[in-house]
Amino acid sequence: MTVEEAASACGLTLDPDRVKRLEQYLDLVLAWNRRVDLVAPGSREEIRDRHLLDSLLLLAMADPPAEREVVDIGSGAGFPGLVWAIARPDLRVALVEPRHRRAAFLERVLLEMRLSNADVFARRAEDLAREPLHQGRYDLATARSVGPPEEVLRLARPLLRPGGAVFVPIGPDAPVPEGARLLVRPVPWAPGRVRRALVFLEK
Repeated sequence: MTVEEAASACGLTLDPDRVKRLEQYLDLVLAWNRRVDLVAPGSREEIRDRHLLDSLLLLAMADPPAEREVVDIGSGAGFPGLVWAIARPDLRVALVEPRHRRAAFLERVLLEMRLSNADVFARRAEDLAREPLHQGRYDLATARSVGPPEEVLRLARPLLRPGGAVFVPIGPDAPVPEGARLLVRPVPWAPGRVRRALVFLEK
C-alpha cells in the first residue's frame, strides 16, 4: 500500500505535494538512520508502515481542528509530530526532543523541506513547561514512545491550555485508565490489526 493509498484508507486527503514531501522525509530518515539511531533497523517498507503510516493513522484518529497548536513530546525521528506537520500544513507543531542528535535531524528535515509550520525544541518537556511562552499554550499534546499514559499526562498538562487534550497511542493489551476515552481504528495495511489510543480532556 502506497503512502497515498494508506492516507486515503485512513480518511485523509493528501495532495501530491504532501505525498512527495512524506516520501522525501522517509528518505531522510533512512539516510540518517545509518549513522544516528533514529528508529529500529528495517527495510524501507517496514519503516514506512511501522512509523510513517502509523503516524498518519494516528493523525486521522486525533483529528485536530484546523489552525491548532500541537506539541509532540519526545518526538525522536519525528513520529508522529513531523508527519502531522507535513500532512497538515494548517497545524503548528512543536517537536520536543532532548537528545541532541535526533533534534539535529529534525532541524535538518525542516531546513531541507522548508517546513515553516514546525519548530524543534532540543530540551526536556519539563524544562519547556517552565517557560512562560509555552505554559498553557497548546491545544493538543501527543507522545508516541515516551512511556505510560500517566507519564505523558504529567509532562503534557503544564503545556496545555484549558480545554486542551492529550492524545496517547497505546498497545493492544494496555488497560484504559479512568477518565480516558478509548479510540480504536483498524489498520488498513495490516488486516486484522487495530490501533488504539487514549484521549484525556483538560478542564
